[in-house]
Amino acid sequence: MTGVGFVNGITAWLRGMLIGLAVSALMLAGISPVQAETGVTALHVFLAAGQSNMSGRGLPAGGSRDPVNPRIFQYGAKNPTLRAATVPLDMLDSPSGISPATTFAREYLSTQPTNVGVLIIPAAHGSTGFTSATSTRTWTVGAASSPQYDLPSLAVKQTLAGISAARAAGYAVVLKGVLWHQGENNSSMSTSTYSAKLDQLIASFRSRLSASNLPFVVGRMAPEGIAATPGRENVDRAHSETPGRVPRTGFAPSMAGALNGGDTSHFNRTGIEYLGKTYLSAYMRAAGITPGTLTAAVPTISGVAKVGSTLTAVPGTWGPSPLTLSYQWYRSYIAISGATGAKYTPGGSELDRTITVKVTGSKPGYTTTSRTSAGLKITTPGTLTAAVPTISGVAKVGSTLTAVPGTWGPSPVTLSYQWYRSHIAISGATGYTYKPVAGDYDRTITVKVTGSKPGYTTTSRTSAGVKIAR
Repeated sequence: MTGVGFVNGITAWLRGMLIGLAVSALMLAGISPVQAETGVTALHVFLAAGQSNMSGRGLPAGGSRDPVNPRIFQYGAKNPTLRAATVPLDMLDSPSGISPATTFAREYLSTQPTNVGVLIIPAAHGSTGFTSATSTRTWTVGAASSPQYDLPSLAVKQTLAGISAARAAGYAVVLKGVLWHQGENNSSMSTSTYSAKLDQLIASFRSRLSASNLPFVVGRMAPEGIAATPGRENVDRAHSETPGRVPRTGFAPSMAGALNGGDTSHFNRTGIEYLGKTYLSAYMRAAGITPGTLTAAVPTISGVAKVGSTLTAVPGTWGPSPLTLSYQWYRSYIAISGATGAKYTPGGSELDRTITVKVTGSKPGYTTTSRTSAGLKITTPGTLTAAVPTISGVAKVGSTLTAVPGTWGPSPVTLSYQWYRSHIAISGATGYTYKPVAGDYDRTITVKVTGSKPGYTTTSRTSAGVKIAR
C-alpha cells in the first residue's frame, strides 16, 4: 500500500469510527438517526377509517403538489412498515388521489412543536359500510364471518402494530384520534339504525385501543350526493348529530361544488383540503382543546381618496406567524362583490361614498379573527384619460369629415362632439361627422370632443384645424 493509500485508509477508518460513535451516542440518548435527521421525536397517531373519500380520491394529486413531508408517517395496510406517508396513502383498497387524512395531518402539524410528527394508520376501503352480510367487508362490529372481512378488527390490529413499530424505532407515541368518512354505502339505512352502528363502532375502537376518551371525528358526505341520493339525508343527520349522542366526538362539514368531474360522491383536491381544515376544527372540539387567540391589528387604507385611484389595505402585524390573511372591501358598509384582494380601485359610483376594508386572519388551531379599518370617503372625482382628436376626410366643400376621438378611459366613456368654423361653434353640428358647406370655404374647421363618466371630471379636447377648399 502506498503512503497516500495508507493515509486515505486511515481517514476512512476514522470517519467510520466517528459516525459509529455518533450513532451510538444518539441511540444511548434514546434518539434514532432518523429522528436526529428530521428532528421528530414524538408521533401523534390518527386512525383513518371509512370508505373511498377517506381512502383518497381527491384529484389532482401527487408530484410537486404533494412532496414528501418528513414529519408525516404511515403504517400501511398492504405494506405494514413504518415509513414516510405517500400520496396516495397505503390503504386497504387502491386509492387514486389525496386523502383528507393527509390534509388533516398537514393542518394539525401547523399547531404542533417541530419535534412532533403524525403517524397515519391508513385503514379505509372504498365501497364499504355497515352491513350484516357475512361474506363481505363490513364495519359492523362482530358481523364478519372471517378475519379478512372484519374491518374494525383489521383497523385495530393495524393501529396497534403501527404504534409498536413507532415505539421500536425510538419515538414517543401518543394515540390521538380516529378520522371517519363513510356513509354513501348505507343510503338505505334509517338515521336511528346508522347511528346505532356508528356508536357501536366508536365504542369498540375506544375499548380495543384502551382509550376510553379517544376523539372520533365524522366527516360530512358531499352535499350534492346527499341531495341527489334518496336516503343519504338520513345518514347525514346521523353524522351531524353524533357530537350530541357521543361524548368527545366531532362533525366536520364538507364543501359544496368541490367534486371530481362527473361525480356526486368523491371530493376533488379542493374539497379534500377543505375537509382537512374542518376535520382539525372538529377534532379540537372533540378533544376539548381551546383554540388559540390571534394577535390582530386594525388595518388601515393607503392611497388617494379619489375615483380611479388604487387603494391598498395595510393589515398591520398579525401573529403568530405564519397565518393566512383575507380581505373584503365595503362600500358604505355593504360588501362589494368580488372585492377580496389587498387592493381596490373605487369606481365612479363610489364618489362621496365611504370605503372600508375588513381583514380576516386564520390559522389552524386558532380562532378566526377579523378587524375592520376606519372609513375613507372618496371625495375627489376621477380623471379621465383623454386623447386629442383628429379629423379624417378630404377638407373640401361637400366632402364628409369624420372626428377620430382617439382612446379615452377608463371605459366606458360617453363622448360628445361640437364642430367649429374659425373657432365659432356651428349650430347643430354635434355629430361625429360634418359636411362643409359653401360658407366654410377658406375657413378653418375644428372639432371638440367631450368625455363624460359618472364620478369623473368632464374633460374636453379640440383637434387641430383643417382649411376647407372648394
